[in-house]
Amino acid sequence: PQDIPFYLIFAPSKFTKLVKRLFYPLESFPQLSPPAESSYSPNSRDISNLTWLPSNNENMSRKLTVILDILIVVLVFFALILMMTAPSEDSLSAKGWTAFKYYTVQSNVLCALSSIAALAYALIKRNGTVPDALYVFQLAGTTVVTVTFLVVIGFLGPVYGYGYMYLRANLFFHLIVPVISMVKMLFVKPKRKYPLSVTLWGILPTFLYGAVYAIINAVGWTGKSNPATDIYGFLFWGWGIGAVFLISICLLSWLVTVFFWGISRKIHKIR
Repeated sequence: PQDIPFYLIFAPSKFTKLVKRLFYPLESFPQLSPPAESSYSPNSRDISNLTWLPSNNENMSRKLTVILDILIVVLVFFALILMMTAPSEDSLSAKGWTAFKYYTVQSNVLCALSSIAALAYALIKRNGTVPDALYVFQLAGTTVVTVTFLVVIGFLGPVYGYGYMYLRANLFFHLIVPVISMVKMLFVKPKRKYPLSVTLWGILPTFLYGAVYAIINAVGWTGKSNPATDIYGFLFWGWGIGAVFLISICLLSWLVTVFFWGISRKIHKIR
């Protein structure tokens, strides 16, 4: 019916409007349509063509990266305290400042520093993209913790046992922080299209760690591996095998960096 019953005259306005919508035919309501200048195509099933629709994706991505950056900083700080104050030392862990001799600890600290830099920038700028230096910093930070994650998953875990590798602080260093960082990097929007050469920055932290590792062991070299300095046992079979280990990890770092560089361009459609 087109007329509203008399008993609704004295009903509350909101209730009246609701009942009116129920009684009136749907054809009487105005139909929404996209602006004429949009690229909307009724026959298209690709949601990317619906440019006239409001979107908060960029804003949500920015908020999500802020939350994940805060989580990374808090968890790395907590794990550091947990390791440095542990009553006893476990595999690939150490008490006090000696904990920083491990690649795992240094990589997580680098990742946390990149998150701190990202949070500081988010307070200053509210646009969705990040500047060149910050993007490279976050790319390197994510790369090193991803390398830690992959080495544990593919090598140390099967050798020493995953339960041992994920004990106490190493649960955060080897698993939780790397996973959060990898997820976060998918939402970091580059400012522009970067050449493949930018991925070389992802190798730098690993290369520097390997160079210092080699120098420390070379200084006190007695012809065989010293467990006090050769903490990963890379030189147990000699310098030749040690060099292979270093080159392999640097190559892994580069491949990880290339992956995040490429997937970032794909997700954010950087052309």
